[in-house]
Amino acid sequence: MGERMTNIPNDIMEIIKAPTTTKVLVTASKDGRPHAIVAGSIAAPTADTMVVGEVLMKTSSKNLSENPKAAFLISAGKDAFEVECTAKARLTSGPEIDTMNEHLKAVGLKAAAVWVFKVDAVFFQGASPKAGTKLA
Repeated sequence: MGERMTNIPNDIMEIIKAPTTTKVLVTASKDGRPHAIVAGSIAAPTADTMVVGEVLMKTSSKNLSENPKAAFLISAGKDAFEVECTAKARLTSGPEIDTMNEHLKAVGLKAAAVWVFKVDAVFFQGASPKAGTKLA
């Protein structure tokens, strides 16, 4: 039986791409202690994949090494979305890190690696009675 693919809806993909969108990575240690960071390198290169550049991510990287479950909070105005994911790779070379570092160069940063995640579920988490609604 194949693995079920979950895709981020197109309208949310556009919000993720917008430079003014706030993007947060939430991880947890192996004993369940949560950790959240704002990261400008968070992106969705395809509808079923999220990535983040490992830039000053000591705690998040340690957490992902111990516990691959994570969530991204994508927030734009009153709209917010939670993208639940599972880390599937930490890449230290190749086109993914080259592309990430090309983007980061503009702000004077460099990623040591790129974390790649499989999208598991997408929820609406904005300021409305629809908060918590599963979208994908």
